[in-house]
Amino acid sequence: MLNSKVLFQGSILLLIFLINSVNGFSQMMLEKKIQIQRDDELNLRQMLDTLSAQNAFYFSYESTLLELDKTLDTERFSGTIGDFLLKELGSEYEYKELPGYIIIRYAPEKLDLDADMDTRFKTITVKGYIKNVRTNEVVSQASIYDKNSLASTLTDDKGYFKLKYKKLDSSIWLKLSKENYRDTTFLLLPTVDIVVEKENRRFRYLPEDSTTRALEDSFLGRAFIGFRQRLQGINVGNFFAESPFQMSLIPGLSSKGMFSSQTISKFSLNLIGGYTAGIEGMELAGIFNINKRDVKSVQAAGIFNLVGGGSKGVQVGGIYNSVYRNIDGLQVGGIYNHVRENAEGLQIGGIVNQVNNDADVQIAGIVNHAKNSNHFQLAGITNHATKSAGFQLAGISNIVGDSVNHQVSAIVNRAKKVKGFQLSLINIAEENDNPLGLLNFIKNGEKNLGLSFDESGFTHFAFRSGGRKMYGILGVAYNLRDVDTPIGIEAGFGIHLIPDSKFSLDTEFLSLSASDFQEISNHLQSFRLFPGYQFGNHFRIFAGPSLNFAFLDPGQEDFTNGWNILDKTTSTRIYRSYGGITGGIQVIF
Repeated sequence: MLNSKVLFQGSILLLIFLINSVNGFSQMMLEKKIQIQRDDELNLRQMLDTLSAQNAFYFSYESTLLELDKTLDTERFSGTIGDFLLKELGSEYEYKELPGYIIIRYAPEKLDLDADMDTRFKTITVKGYIKNVRTNEVVSQASIYDKNSLASTLTDDKGYFKLKYKKLDSSIWLKLSKENYRDTTFLLLPTVDIVVEKENRRFRYLPEDSTTRALEDSFLGRAFIGFRQRLQGINVGNFFAESPFQMSLIPGLSSKGMFSSQTISKFSLNLIGGYTAGIEGMELAGIFNINKRDVKSVQAAGIFNLVGGGSKGVQVGGIYNSVYRNIDGLQVGGIYNHVRENAEGLQIGGIVNQVNNDADVQIAGIVNHAKNSNHFQLAGITNHATKSAGFQLAGISNIVGDSVNHQVSAIVNRAKKVKGFQLSLINIAEENDNPLGLLNFIKNGEKNLGLSFDESGFTHFAFRSGGRKMYGILGVAYNLRDVDTPIGIEAGFGIHLIPDSKFSLDTEFLSLSASDFQEISNHLQSFRLFPGYQFGNHFRIFAGPSLNFAFLDPGQEDFTNGWNILDKTTSTRIYRSYGGITGGIQVIF
């Protein structure tokens, strides 16, 4: 066993350094020379954007901790970028550099380590206290982790910690992190003759992402993510480790311990559920997967997947999938899928699909919703697009806030501008040339009530409604002659062949059914051609030929009248085709 005091006196080196100092990149941008000369007022936000654009890197910071609209105190400056930041922001901020980024972090305090280290069998135990350098007071809820093994823990209320892991041949890089404290790293040398080698484990820095906090504050996040893992994420921040494999029983109880929420793995197996930083391969769970950042390739869970970043590949949830960024690929949820940004690919939900922005293809048992449906929506009940949609097909209704290409439903379609057609019982739009419905309420179209008479003695009272090219017909008819079924209901659609303001030419396809609701049922199918002439803005007269097909019950020979073309009688039905003429007047409104 190594005595801690002797070991620390003889072989423990205290190193406070920037994360990427090992590969020689550190401070390259912070030490770059700049010159500032300005005559007009410039705020901090503008200066950071200018430095970023001119030097091909990004500043990463939490905007609420910087006075970005504050006017710069410095009018002329010559020195390094690091000196400029120190001059404008002060020593209470920590400045780190990673490839492509300069990180500005509010860290007015510093951490110190007072610890013992024992080696027994093949296990190393490090235990001790974390203190505030300035006040010498203990620091609770600080994160301690070894950068090689990713073993991690938190200090208790008295600042005490105990960290155990298997003995390694390499040195121990023990890192301390705490919100509002500067990150501190200690190099512990277990033996006197150890050679420090560059660590093989890869670490990443990912810029601040507000969706992580939103994920942890969600109902499922509060239910399954523990307080200690939340603190780990706050302390360690946006630094993540890569690992080929991790396995969890529940969040926090995993092969990576509490550090699983800061680990990006190639393969993740969660027996009940797990909370990881991200997946770049495959993740499987008996009940749930929760990921702080992106998931790529394949993810499947028995009940739900909750992803704070984006999902690319295949995502399958037995009940529920929730993605805070984009999906690209296939998403399947037994009940509900929710994507808070864009969905590229195919989304299948047993009941509901919801995409807050753009969606490519959605298929749902009941409801699809998106801001913009780029291609296709199929729903058992209703489709809804807040702004625009491509093709919508629904069992009951389709609703679009602005423009749509095509809509097909059983009951109602609604949109502002229809580029193609609407097919439904009721169609509603501001602009639509081609509605295919019995009732069409089109703002730039035409509606009229018509009274007409035909060769068989029927008086027709019909409501016509539609767009500039197509319209629907719904009405009633009464036969003035003595027949068994004098009252009929008619429905159909028409086409404006010549939609002129004075002279017009329409063609109509109409179906009429007349029944006594007991024994007799007669049906007529008619094709009509109507030339018309409009008087003023509200009246039109019309008259034209018709071709009719009758399907009559036995004994109903007198139901129709006209110029017979074909007449055939069987024991069960009378089949007749005949010509006729219809004319009348329409009131336009």
